[in-house]
Amino acid sequence: MEESCNSKSSNSNPLKIYFLPYPSPGHMNPMINLAQIFTTRGHHVTILTTPSNTKLIPNQNKNKLNIHILNFPSNNLNLNGIENLSSARDPQTALKIHIATNLLIPQVQTFLQQNPPDVFVPDIMFSFSNLEIPVIPFDPMPIFVSCIFEAINNNPNVLSQSSLPFVVPGNLPHTITLPVNPSNEFHTLSRPVLNAKHNGKHHGIIVNSFVELEQEYIEYYQKVTGVKVWHIGITSLMMDHFNCCNGIGDDGGDGDGDGDACLSWLNSREANSVVYICFGSLCRLNREQYMEIGRGIEASGKGFLWVVPEDDEEFCVVEESLSFKRGMVVRRWVNQRLILKHHAIGGFLTHCGWNSVAEGICAGVPMITMPRFSDQFLNERLVTEVLRIGVEVGGCEWSLSPFGARNKVVSRKRIEKAVRRVMEDGDSSMIRKRAKEMRDKACKAVQEGGSSYHNLTNLVQSLKQISLDRVLQTN
Repeated sequence: MEESCNSKSSNSNPLKIYFLPYPSPGHMNPMINLAQIFTTRGHHVTILTTPSNTKLIPNQNKNKLNIHILNFPSNNLNLNGIENLSSARDPQTALKIHIATNLLIPQVQTFLQQNPPDVFVPDIMFSFSNLEIPVIPFDPMPIFVSCIFEAINNNPNVLSQSSLPFVVPGNLPHTITLPVNPSNEFHTLSRPVLNAKHNGKHHGIIVNSFVELEQEYIEYYQKVTGVKVWHIGITSLMMDHFNCCNGIGDDGGDGDGDGDACLSWLNSREANSVVYICFGSLCRLNREQYMEIGRGIEASGKGFLWVVPEDDEEFCVVEESLSFKRGMVVRRWVNQRLILKHHAIGGFLTHCGWNSVAEGICAGVPMITMPRFSDQFLNERLVTEVLRIGVEVGGCEWSLSPFGARNKVVSRKRIEKAVRRVMEDGDSSMIRKRAKEMRDKACKAVQEGGSSYHNLTNLVQSLKQISLDRVLQTN
């Protein structure tokens, strides 16, 4: 029997759970949401992180989150206190952060040995072996991405194929094509995801998605790997649900004064008339690509709200060259979840980072996809080929890194065409209809009786049984 959302597990053997997030917004944010979900159920949660990254964990006391500080070896690598990939501005710094993060593993292992939890939940980017405690890796991406990695890993010769589109092998539930050939760095990207199944072979993997989004791929992954998949997402949406049950308002994430100005501007616009443009916290485009996006949006004749990092110097030159008469530019981060829910937003031009895609799904907004690096090209195919809730602008060149200029630039004509397809052409009504239907499924999944809520309940019960069995074995 499932507990109601405003009841807590504190009266029935709460679990002691440790979370280890990877220091990047796309990994940290959904894991912190997951940790908060477990605290609302009355469990004792500790997040293992570094000094600077503690500042990214909101409402620690309010949410009863415990923090264990790990010593980040930034001085060893001349990082000067930089501890999160969002602060990197070049590939060399990003690589140093990744190396330093993996140097934390011995500290983590010592802490686990000295203060063992009932269960340890590391991000999939970490690899642990020979731990004597239950481990359930957390995958912030959809299991669809893992399926593609598994399919290509089992057919490695396809990476040498030169023809386009690149057809993913492996008898996946759908024919999946990529508009670019994955580079040799593809193995670097896929390795930690492929290794996660070894850490999760006994107790499964937690995934930031929901069953209705990728049912066939859950079945495919479990059949290929033999690893249980626990879909407990979208974690931000589930956190909203628990907050609502407990009488806590939904702020949609961090907001600021610019967010209020955005909402005021949107209030003056007609329904579904504005394209929201944002390329996330890591992507940095060159001025040529910014110019093509700006010209393409202007040519479409659509209103737009464009969010750009405050310190992005490349955009400054472009901003001076374009009129932006139909839109608004914001030079800092805003409350994206709240903006996407606004009735004026009719499309979302996105880099296809999974957090952004998930927020677009939860808001029921059709997407205009323009991936830049890493798994974003795979997320795009889920949006456009499987769910069919978006239109691809496409990316011309696959890269492992968000930094540096690409040899090819996505043209303004492609951008204009994709924007028009989502905002005005005949097939936009079906795309919008499917997007709204997927939003409704996402909302239902996190409510009592929904698939994610049910998985959360079953996971807790499974973990309690594992904890009890371990106690009995030691007595």
